[in-house]
Amino acid sequence: MRVLLADDHRLVREGMRGFLERLDDEVAVVEAEAFDEAVAKVESGDDFDLIILDLVMPGMNGLSGLERMHALCPEVPIVLLTGFFRRDDVGLALARGADGVIPKTLGGMAMVNALKLVIGGEKYVPSRIFAKISPSERGLADETGSVFGAEGPLETLTRRQRDVLLCLMRGATNREIADQLGLKEVTVKVHLKGVYRKLGVANRTQAVRLALDAGWGG
Repeated sequence: MRVLLADDHRLVREGMRGFLERLDDEVAVVEAEAFDEAVAKVESGDDFDLIILDLVMPGMNGLSGLERMHALCPEVPIVLLTGFFRRDDVGLALARGADGVIPKTLGGMAMVNALKLVIGGEKYVPSRIFAKISPSERGLADETGSVFGAEGPLETLTRRQRDVLLCLMRGATNREIADQLGLKEVTVKVHLKGVYRKLGVANRTQAVRLALDAGWGG
């Protein structure tokens, strides 16, 4: 897997490299310090599986840079990395080609899981901007009420169901969850069914996404 990481802050790139290397067994991270440098690497013929762009780096010009990169690589997932964002702009970013908007404040493993969702073909945005984005843009709509407040479905999980969900967020298999929690694998499956039912989701990916959006895993 080849990842293009463009950010004008060296410490940010260095910090992210370790997390990006967890996306796959073989990850090659190509760095750029400015948008024009990122474009040059794409135009040189390099093929990438994921592109991460700092929203406010030199040459980016906001969403204009996003549109240009999307035009150059229409089949490659593009994630915007930002230290801040305006809620009203996120829906526009998705419409112009972004597959994810990730705050730099997001925790390491939460960021890894968010990027895995994007690589898997889904879109990721922080939960706190959901109120400003239509259900069609945010993908997984919360049809049962808020998942983030005290009355949300995440709060209805038992302690063991929470443990299982946290293991899911680390990418553990059912067997690995059973070993980590001292359970039988069949018991893990029972807990997973309970998690899916309470969260109103159909699979592991959707459960992890809801937990990420609620701020888990940081």
